[in-house]
Amino acid sequence: MNITAAILTIKEGYSVEDLAEVLKHEREAVAEWSKQGIIHDLYLRQTRNGAVILFKELDETKARELVATLPLYPYLKSVDYLGLIKQG
Repeated sequence: MNITAAILTIKEGYSVEDLAEVLKHEREAVAEWSKQGIIHDLYLRQTRNGAVILFKELDETKARELVATLPLYPYLKSVDYLGLIKQG
């Protein structure tokens, strides 16, 4: 299985509380992707300043297109992408 990891980092100066309404819509978008089978997994960062989305069988270009549609996207400082291959 090929995975593309998108590592999202929220801009400094924003807290989870500041973005509560945006995050509600973010969860809805991610839930829809999960229903469609696009997402392998989602992790929140311990620092609470972002998340890691693991996309199933999507290349980086498609993952970038999807991430750009997220409600949280305008509040992101950066998004890093890693292509992963499951070992064994």
